[in-house]
Amino acid sequence: MSNLDAVDRVELCDSLLTWIQTFGVEAPCKTVEDLTSGVVMAQVLQKIDSWISRIKSEVGDNWRLKISNLKKILKGILDYNHEVLGQQINDFTLPDVNLIGEHSDAAELGRMLQLILGCAVNCEQKQEYIQTIMMMEESVQHVVMTAIQELMSKETPVSSGNDSYADLDRQLKKTVEELNDALASKEEIAQRCHELDMQVAALQEEKSSLLAENQVLMERLNQSDSIEDLNSPAGRRHLQLQTQLEQLQEETFRLEAAKDDYRIRCEELEKELLELKVQNEELTSLADEAQSLKDEMDVLRHSSDKVAKLEARGGVV
Repeated sequence: MSNLDAVDRVELCDSLLTWIQTFGVEAPCKTVEDLTSGVVMAQVLQKIDSWISRIKSEVGDNWRLKISNLKKILKGILDYNHEVLGQQINDFTLPDVNLIGEHSDAAELGRMLQLILGCAVNCEQKQEYIQTIMMMEESVQHVVMTAIQELMSKETPVSSGNDSYADLDRQLKKTVEELNDALASKEEIAQRCHELDMQVAALQEEKSSLLAENQVLMERLNQSDSIEDLNSPAGRRHLQLQTQLEQLQEETFRLEAAKDDYRIRCEELEKELLELKVQNEELTSLADEAQSLKDEMDVLRHSSDKVAKLEARGGVV
């Protein structure tokens, strides 16, 4: 059994009920019972293409009137396919309108809504309706797409010799393929969006953490003592440090001045030392000369004494 044959008719009804609500018709369309009168389906078909014959809008719980409305709608759908779309539906089990009208049968209602779906995706405004389907929840999209494929497999041109109908059939199949491709692209984009959402969430968390940290720091800053307030500990400490700094600056100036004085005194002492050194050299030279003269005098004195002694000895003889 193929996937198309295995469509769960009740699930199909639920998904198509969700799809019907996208038309925004006036009549209530939340439950299966809301659709059994045929009023909602007629209003939807009027939006798709204004061809459906008038039906009774006030039927209450009269199931016979409901069935009458549903028969008109079913005939209108088949006529629309044949006369407007130029195609007929073969090998498709038509909905049992008696079960829908009298017993609110969800499976049979699903078949009826499936036929309306076929009208929507084949009409002139099909791109609009296909786009609406693509915007629906993924699980609903899957069921609706399966229903479209099943229905299109049953559709054949009214006249096989008419090229325009054959082209229409090919165009419809191409539309389904494009819809499948668009659905796959949407899933890929949805995955990418999910990844981006995770990245954004991580960045938001990091931002929140930074904002919280910044708030804590701002609170600490606001709670801290101001150095401009001399009565606060920070203000007193700042004043103390400022006084110490001024004292150190004054001491530095004093030491700089003393250093300049010592430098000048040092230069003067170096000059005096140089002068004394010159004097010392001169005195040393004079002392050497004096010693030399003294030595010469000692030699002369010794020679004089010796001569005197010799003369004295000569007189005695």
